[in-house]
Amino acid sequence: MTLRSPSNEETEAAVLDVAGFANSGHRDEQKLRALFQTRIVTRQLNLDRGELVPAGHTGAEQQRCADLPPTRDPAQIRRRCALVDIYLVRDTDQHIQQIILPVYGKGAKSMMYALVALSTDGRTVNDLIYYQQNETPLLGARVEDPQWRRQWAGKKIRDDQGRPALQVVQDSVGQHDAYTVDGISGATLTSTGVEKSINFWMGEQGYGNFLRHLQDDPAILTQ
Repeated sequence: MTLRSPSNEETEAAVLDVAGFANSGHRDEQKLRALFQTRIVTRQLNLDRGELVPAGHTGAEQQRCADLPPTRDPAQIRRRCALVDIYLVRDTDQHIQQIILPVYGKGAKSMMYALVALSTDGRTVNDLIYYQQNETPLLGARVEDPQWRRQWAGKKIRDDQGRPALQVVQDSVGQHDAYTVDGISGATLTSTGVEKSINFWMGEQGYGNFLRHLQDDPAILTQ
């Protein structure tokens, strides 16, 4: 089933949510927009180079998109573009505290859009939110369930060598397994889609080059 891409407003609201500002007390649209402008920095990232486009130079680089063959498209996104927006979360002293990366991929019935909030180590999940999907109600649609979402905090999505390492399993696991999250009961295809899409985007065709550079030099976030 086809699903439109999220609007800018929907994405911005989800960014504030996954960044931890959902309970900020702001419900007025203007105040939320002001909060976004104060605490969130939108940066353009070149996936091929793994480098942030210099601030003030957005639009200077030409977008390059290419169709993906099935053998290189486990997330079934079909088409990959080199320039993407990511979001940096600042604290009240304007220091970067989190990196928010857009992720999307096919579930059982629809494309599923998510945001992953990572600590500045580029590995540790602070939060994850699925905010647009059209999976089966009460089954795959539970990717938006707050209880399922809570298990992501503290998980690792890249191993010590920088390789995508997330596993979504249908059997319950202990808290000691840093790379594993519980799947959704009765929604195996959706759960598999979550695993494949996140690992795709954390790999070499997604944010892998950027996250490797970040591990080597955290200062790239302020350049």
